[in-house]
Amino acid sequence: MRLQTVIARNAGANFRGCTALVVGGTSGIGEAIAMRLARAQFNVVIAGRNTLRGNDVVNALHETHYEGEHSFLHLDAQHLGDIHGLAGQFSRIDRLVCTQGISTIQGRTETREGLDQKMALHYYSRIALAQEFLPLLRASPRSPRVLSVFSAGVHAPFAKFKEDPDLKTNYSLSNAANATGFYNDLMLEALADENPGVAFAHTAPGFVSTNWGTEMPWFIRTLFIRPLQFYGKSATDCAEFMSDFLLQETTFGFQLLNQYGEPAQPTALHTPDAKAFIRDHTLKVLSDIHTAKLASN
Repeated sequence: MRLQTVIARNAGANFRGCTALVVGGTSGIGEAIAMRLARAQFNVVIAGRNTLRGNDVVNALHETHYEGEHSFLHLDAQHLGDIHGLAGQFSRIDRLVCTQGISTIQGRTETREGLDQKMALHYYSRIALAQEFLPLLRASPRSPRVLSVFSAGVHAPFAKFKEDPDLKTNYSLSNAANATGFYNDLMLEALADENPGVAFAHTAPGFVSTNWGTEMPWFIRTLFIRPLQFYGKSATDCAEFMSDFLLQETTFGFQLLNQYGEPAQPTALHTPDAKAFIRDHTLKVLSDIHTAKLASN
């Protein structure tokens, strides 16, 4: 019933002339969201690392919305310095969707910019992208929206966010997952506070039958991930729920949404003080990376 309600609500959505950027759209949930947006007549730009796969998705987008101006943008989102300046390649952005991520059991693994790889993909790159495209989003006449697909309502808070925000001494897989989810909640709300004409949402997809987990060891994929995904919803059904927020034009501010696109609950540590701290810390990290890149050029 939930799925049919969402399908019916958005059946007539038409955003011809609007542009959506879907980061991580070369496979899985990101690809499925891109296809749903193409059905709604968006011009869709896919961003990811795999050019061959990206071009295949672009061809499929043209089959869905053949008049759309669909394209692929090569981007390794873990490198935040590569994000700055991307907006100059666009004349318009109406929707920004971030689904990029990595699933491994490795410990803290630093990128060339000194951030943990998981934190860079699951959190920092998403905020860097929002910051980069906010000027274009604010100029959109069609209810501009930013969606981060990760773990809303599922993660716990990371209690040591003030003393070790980047997990340099308290790294674990659970801490990385909780911290990045917690930070998504806080920072997206902070951006919504500062940009009242742009809607922001953090959502969780739930169990979905995709190829997620390909970076995991084979025994974990075989014994745990694939059996769970067998009972999960299809990527197409998941995209219908995730895209509900993207296809609306009446609500603004910040929303936490569950796997059905319905309201989720923030953690107990979701406070104004935590939001202000994470905002200031995040903007400093992004600024320092940008400054370092300029100095190296």
